[in-house]
Amino acid sequence: MERLLEVSNLEVNFKTYGGEVKAVRDVSFHVNKGEIMAIVGESGSGKSVTVQAIMDLIPTPPGKITYCQNF
Repeated sequence: MERLLEVSNLEVNFKTYGGEVKAVRDVSFHVNKGEIMAIVGESGSGKSVTVQAIMDLIPTPPGKITYCQNF
């Protein structure tokens, strides 16, 4: 199958006055053509930050995407 999106070992950190916050740690997934994927989780689990990182919408600073591979 044709792979449309691949994310490997995504980590997103934010620098704050209180120190560094690790918002997303070691997230990996892929989506093939014809597949549907949903990201679910508790409030504050990093769903929105994950999607924003994939779309390169994390403001730097204070955010930092330490490793993300998209296709």
